[in-house]
Amino acid sequence: MKMALFTGCIIPIRYPGMEVATRYLARKLNIDLVDLKFSCCPSPSGLKEVHFDAWLALAARNLCLTEEKGLDVMTLCAGCTNTLRETTHILTGDEKKRLFVHDILGRHGKNFRGSMEIFHLADILARDEYLDRMESSHARPLRGLKIGTHYGCHYFRPASLMASMMQNGEFDPHFPLPETMELILEALGAEIVTYNRQDLCCGAALNINTGMADESFAITREKIVWMNDAGIDALAVACPTCFNQFDSGQVLLRRIDKSVRCFPVFHIAELVAYALGCEPQALNLRAHKIPISILDALTNA
Repeated sequence: MKMALFTGCIIPIRYPGMEVATRYLARKLNIDLVDLKFSCCPSPSGLKEVHFDAWLALAARNLCLTEEKGLDVMTLCAGCTNTLRETTHILTGDEKKRLFVHDILGRHGKNFRGSMEIFHLADILARDEYLDRMESSHARPLRGLKIGTHYGCHYFRPASLMASMMQNGEFDPHFPLPETMELILEALGAEIVTYNRQDLCCGAALNINTGMADESFAITREKIVWMNDAGIDALAVACPTCFNQFDSGQVLLRRIDKSVRCFPVFHIAELVAYALGCEPQALNLRAHKIPISILDALTNA
């Protein structure tokens, strides 16, 4: 399989270990990643709220790059996935917007056709062929680890747009949580733990979009409490913004309440690469704010 890798802007700048993890697991699973000169996605919040047409044109330009190579897109961020999928949805269904964007892109020799598909890394890895490969080739089974998952709002909302990420690609009006990360983690030997309010936002968008930091932290705190009540050993996420919210959020929470039990947070790519044999030093896992000591026993096993 050959796909264009869309790293987004947060991962290369703040969390390069997540990109290292992705490239490592891709080599192990025979996924050929192609690097293109992408810009920011742009984010599904921020520019989109200020100048929608500019947001749409920038996203369409990224998609044109993949079409020129005849490739589909693999992202590492729920927000990037949402932006690129929404752009495709708008431009294939709204002639007025499509003509407007075509005019802008045409000045730069680009033409959007909508022939590509956009997938998050987790969607690819949850396919049977890769689940089988991971199950048969992992060097460090995650056996004994109780892991919870947090997908992030943009991974599965709105369902009418992101439905293909759900089981069998079918739309479900009840907005069920996806199960892609659960399938991946189970293939690697982990025990999946569910918790209350699992579909609740991490809280980051409230601070990013409105500056309501206290309210944002209150949501993060509620999530962390529910996760601790469920007894998770670690949390797997599909979004670098969600990662930061829970990794840094626990540090802030501990300053308020020293009795709070902290758990490490991982991007799903980090856990997969680690299980497939990548060393923690290469993944820069020690840069996480919450210690990753739960992995030490697996590394030394």
